[in-house]
Amino acid sequence: MFRKLTDFYRAWTYESESTIKMFQAMKAGEFLDNPSENFRSMARLSWHITESIAELLHQAGLKEVDGIVDATKEKNDINLLITEYQKSSDSLIIALKNHWTDEMLSEQVPMYGEQWTRGAVLSILIRHQTHHRGQLSVLIRQEGLSVPGMYGPSKEEWIAMGMKPLS
Repeated sequence: MFRKLTDFYRAWTYESESTIKMFQAMKAGEFLDNPSENFRSMARLSWHITESIAELLHQAGLKEVDGIVDATKEKNDINLLITEYQKSSDSLIIALKNHWTDEMLSEQVPMYGEQWTRGAVLSILIRHQTHHRGQLSVLIRQEGLSVPGMYGPSKEEWIAMGMKPLS
């Protein structure tokens, strides 16, 4: 849970940049909405990450976050995805700076039938995104694409540095 907005801003900056790196690792030809009953496609998973920013914060009462809240009709436009993600990410920071204070982070808000503190909402937003980014990394690798490192070098980055990847 976050207790200071500056801590969230710092964490969000890194996490949102990491998400954009992951999106940029996908190629337009592989960024297809090819549904399966067993998993979300790269396109649908990526749009879900993007729509979750505004949707989650709107649930928490921060309606000023600008972004897609239902991307189920969005499909195969990787450039639009990155633009929309960046817009939502930037809008989140602006809305927080204009409407929430550090003192408000301990206040509870109704979330999906439960009560969460606002600080927990911000923490869950990051964890939710990180969870789905991990799923996306598997789909990217299955397509034979290079996965960018998030918290250290990926297999491909170790090799590019002339080192043996950890097994």
